[in-house]
Amino acid sequence: MTTPDRQIDMILGSLESAGFPRSLQNLLLPEWVTPEVLSDATVSSEIAAILAKRLGLRASPLFAASPQVESLRRREIKYKRSIPNQSKNLTAATSIAVSVAESVAVAARVKFSPFVGSAANLRQEVLADFPGKWLGLRNLLMSCWSHGVPVVYLAQLGQGVAKMDGMVVYTSDRPVIILSKASPLWAWQLFILAHEIAHIVLGHVLPGDILVDEKLSEDLYISKDNDLDERAADKFAIELLNGRTEATYSLASQANFRELADTAYNFGTANKIDPGHIVLNFANQSRQWGIGIEAAKFLQGENPPASAVISEAMWGGINPEALPMDTIEFLTRITDSYAEFERVASSYVALW
Repeated sequence: MTTPDRQIDMILGSLESAGFPRSLQNLLLPEWVTPEVLSDATVSSEIAAILAKRLGLRASPLFAASPQVESLRRREIKYKRSIPNQSKNLTAATSIAVSVAESVAVAARVKFSPFVGSAANLRQEVLADFPGKWLGLRNLLMSCWSHGVPVVYLAQLGQGVAKMDGMVVYTSDRPVIILSKASPLWAWQLFILAHEIAHIVLGHVLPGDILVDEKLSEDLYISKDNDLDERAADKFAIELLNGRTEATYSLASQANFRELADTAYNFGTANKIDPGHIVLNFANQSRQWGIGIEAAKFLQGENPPASAVISEAMWGGINPEALPMDTIEFLTRITDSYAEFERVASSYVALW
């Protein structure tokens, strides 16, 4: 280990004091940065430059006698959907998300084209272009990428690093949606994705803006606060997923999670509504979250976690050759998607 008076130790300590824990720093560094490498003073500048790049910081202030942490970007950040007295420090997660968004935006295969202007029209477009039993996570993801709107899932960022549930980063040429709720359920990520799409369509986030939805959970599944943008985004999302505004679901009698799942499946198939969304919507209305979550798990069955579906779509939607190898390594690590990257990469090789 290095001694405290070495430059790299001071740099890492300054980053930690600024809200970037050592666990996150380790996650951002390439595999070749071992404890032995960290003890080598000759590579401290390179290591600091890597961290500055990944965190969107100015590199030069880190090399001062007393290292300073200064943001490279000056963007308006709108923090939404927080619970009073429970707000998290999202500085680190926001910095990483912006870096990821900028990398993915550069490599996106399709030029950005705006979504159609209403929830009803967008629903019709998704179901026409990407047919399925209902409007669900997979075909909504495909629609986003067909519009040149990348969608990325942020995995764990290290111990002690809080994450938001959803986010939109509007880069210089396109919006990028970040999903990071720690849930494997397709239905959860579907609602958050629809909500973030709504922010884009409704003009709540403009070029250069960052909008962060801190928490879309059992307490805030459908917003009841006074934030007009959030209420409008929820209304748009509900219409997009259900084909009607203010859609709610209830049962005429008590049911267990299997009965709820079966009822939702039959209704969803008949009306092209994701059954997983139906059971979460029911749980929100009835406050029976236990049965709702179990029904959603039952409906998902043996399908892979939502993060894998999102990441597979991401690697299919970007051109890895447009990115340096260290950026690809960074993306696979932050999204925990090495398997999905390998799967998509091998399919390209097979085509050739």
